[in-house]
Amino acid sequence: MGRGITPNLDALAARGLQFTHARSPVPLTLPSHVSMLTGALPPQHGVRENGVYAFSGSPPSVARALKERGYRTGAFVGAYVLDRRFGLADGFDHYDDRIVRDPNAVHRLEAERPASEVVDRALAWLRASVGTTAERVQNGFRVDSEPVFVWVHFYEPHAPHSGSYDDEVKIADAQAGRLLKELRTDGRDPVVIATGDHGESLGEHGEATHGMLVYEAALRVPLIVAGPGVPTARRDDPVSVIDVAPTLSGLAGAAPVATSARSLLGAPAPDREIYAETLYPRVAGWSPVHTLVQDRWKLIASRGAELYDLATDPTEQHDVAASRQSLVSAMASRIEALRATKAGGASPRVASPDVGERLRALGYVASSSAPSRPGDGPNPADHVAAWGELEAALGALSRGDRGAVVRLRALADAHPDAAAFQSTYARALSESGSPDASLVIYRRAVAKWPGDAMLFHELAVAARQAGRADEALKAERAALVLDPTLPSAHNGVGLLMTDAGRHAEATAAFENACKGDPTNAEYWVNLGNARRAAGNAQGASDSYRRASEIDPRSADAANGLGVLLVQQGRAAEAVPLFERALSASPDFLEARLNLAIAYQESGNRDRAITVYRDVLGRAKPGSRERRVAADLLRSLDR
Repeated sequence: MGRGITPNLDALAARGLQFTHARSPVPLTLPSHVSMLTGALPPQHGVRENGVYAFSGSPPSVARALKERGYRTGAFVGAYVLDRRFGLADGFDHYDDRIVRDPNAVHRLEAERPASEVVDRALAWLRASVGTTAERVQNGFRVDSEPVFVWVHFYEPHAPHSGSYDDEVKIADAQAGRLLKELRTDGRDPVVIATGDHGESLGEHGEATHGMLVYEAALRVPLIVAGPGVPTARRDDPVSVIDVAPTLSGLAGAAPVATSARSLLGAPAPDREIYAETLYPRVAGWSPVHTLVQDRWKLIASRGAELYDLATDPTEQHDVAASRQSLVSAMASRIEALRATKAGGASPRVASPDVGERLRALGYVASSSAPSRPGDGPNPADHVAAWGELEAALGALSRGDRGAVVRLRALADAHPDAAAFQSTYARALSESGSPDASLVIYRRAVAKWPGDAMLFHELAVAARQAGRADEALKAERAALVLDPTLPSAHNGVGLLMTDAGRHAEATAAFENACKGDPTNAEYWVNLGNARRAAGNAQGASDSYRRASEIDPRSADAANGLGVLLVQQGRAAEAVPLFERALSASPDFLEARLNLAIAYQESGNRDRAITVYRDVLGRAKPGSRERRVAADLLRSLDR
């Protein structure tokens, strides 16, 4: 900020209260937002990582407090990592998390939507909730009769980047400006808090992105408060993202939401301690990292301790721990006390007490070897370059670079005790058409880390791809022993039941998947297919339509609806649906074949012949689509 690329946020800061030393309590999206909305530190609310934990509603969020105060509450998020299944919808009347996911990677957390779309949906909700000034006067209610709290979340700038970092900053700023301009157009002057959930290292201390380390680049964030009654000032005292919640509740006259945080509108506290952590390094078999800032000093506790004097060394280049052991000891004790704080919040998905027995019945042994305390495992700062290489190889893999598999193999060989390196290499092998080689690695991995439900699910995916249905089903059941609600495992069971023609069991499994992950269009399509196969046409139609609502470009949903219409003797009505499916996915041969059938059934013989020939020109020899198209074309010739 302040360099000419954030004019809208700079203008907001100029008319409000700007904090120059604000930090996130954790450099990860989900746990940081839970802290932002609850005022609690991660050890208190219990959400420590993305995708592994879900917010339990304790302590209550500021959205809950304001809703009980009479506010209408809305949230509009830009990334799947904040999907409602992870708990943050609690307290919101409307939680907009409609984010289209790649059908081939629906379980990954990287799915996002552009900030422009987030703002479009937020403004539409605001207009419907409170209207314009003219509408409010016409309808006879005052400006203050409908208080509103809205949380608008942009994923720009965030790795993986679609452009340069600065370009994504500009996008976020432009959309923030668009939102703020419209909010003030009809005379309202809302209270606005603008902040970030974490920083981005961009190569500092060897970290390309964020999550593994807790140096200032990954923790420092902008923080601005502006609006009626907010002073215009620039403050350098230490504050935290957790202070957002009590600031909002105080402005709204609601009860305080937590005791760990302070209102940003209170008196400065220069001697305040600021805590942060990341447990994410555990996925690589490395030590968790915790940090504490007191006055000018910052201690980082991992495998050993680092101490920095931020007053003279703001970029943390000179570790002075060896010369100040008494200070290190005192700050380390304080970190340990904060780290151990509990407040009845969330916990990682914990299997039932009989998990060991149930896993043994499936041929697996239950245990967990993930480091849980500072010092349990190597210091991630010593190995972060390998993590950067992993991220780079994943990016290359997503672009179709086959050399990425070779890079991932080298990383897996170099880090045999890191689950993330092993599973990523195995998944890359599976996705690149080598499921048997992938299985070898997955089998070793689940033997070494048998407490990881997603590892079992990924083993099942590779086994199904390799034609080993029995092994796949056993692995999915093991995943569900560890996490009975895991949507991807329920979906996997549904696919295996579909393969076996057991449509009632497939339907039940897909229903569980949709219940656990209701914004997943692919799961709804699978449920529609299972219901259609079981003869439940209405249920299938409902499922396909739900998928289309989530992802209007879903080719599978359009194709499924078209098939239902053909089966009901309404082939002419099905034609536009198959065309829509092909518009979204031109290589969707099943939809192209169905389009030809719809033309034939509706009496358009010439168009049917043309499309059947098109299918023959595209389909691989021996494929079902080629065989069916050839048979139907011959029937037309006769």
